[in-house]
Amino acid sequence: MSKGKSGNSRLWPILGLTMLLCTALMLVGFAAALRDAWFPSRGIAVPEASEPPKAAEGGLADKPQWLVAALGDSLTRGTGDETGEGYVKRTVALLKEASGKPVKLVNNLAVNGLTAIRLSDQLEQRGVQQAVAQADIVLLTIGGNDLFQIAQSGGSIAEGRDVSPELLERLIPQTEPLLDEIFEKLRRINPNARIVYVGLYNPFYDMEQARSMSAHILDWNDYAHRLAAADGNATVVPTYDLFESNVKAYLSSDHFHPNAKGYERIAARIVQSLE
Repeated sequence: MSKGKSGNSRLWPILGLTMLLCTALMLVGFAAALRDAWFPSRGIAVPEASEPPKAAEGGLADKPQWLVAALGDSLTRGTGDETGEGYVKRTVALLKEASGKPVKLVNNLAVNGLTAIRLSDQLEQRGVQQAVAQADIVLLTIGGNDLFQIAQSGGSIAEGRDVSPELLERLIPQTEPLLDEIFEKLRRINPNARIVYVGLYNPFYDMEQARSMSAHILDWNDYAHRLAAADGNATVVPTYDLFESNVKAYLSSDHFHPNAKGYERIAARIVQSLE
């Protein structure tokens, strides 16, 4: 009996020491876990979403290739052109020929019927921003659906009804701030791209009651010129003179959009503006 008591007396201290060590290890592990939770290592970070590639700095002449993004309304979509080319694809082809460089269309994001406020909203979309951010050249038409609301009236255009110079004059001051907003958003998305805005024209110049609209359209284009000058890397391409002297030759049958020949002339002027 004395031997058993002696063995038990030696075993209890060993067990006690073992339990004490285990408790200490648990406390150390718990403290380490709290430290990692409360004070995470600076070397560990949650990965952020990748940013779209940015257009390289410098002038167009310094770049080995040109990436083009197109935005806006039905004119940039190419409506009225029976070939489906519009001015955008023609511009890309002519730029390749004139520059001798690779020229690629990143995306044509134009939407038929797009207004200035809807384009401003579109520029908040991630996919649109990615296309604009990587472009060296941004082609743009907007304002026609805001100022020529008569374009929504169907056949009355060709018949000459609902053509209102007075309405156009009232709409211009309401739409100019939206054009300013679009320029600002484009520049925030891409500080380096050349913005090319295609100016408006009077598609109803052959109608006597609509000829006075040309003066208001020139006011609109002049405002766009001032925005481009303030930007410093933007161009406004004039088109009003083309259509005033050649309405029947350059307009499609809807009496509003250019036909293939009209888009050819617009593309040629864009290329000239970039030379």
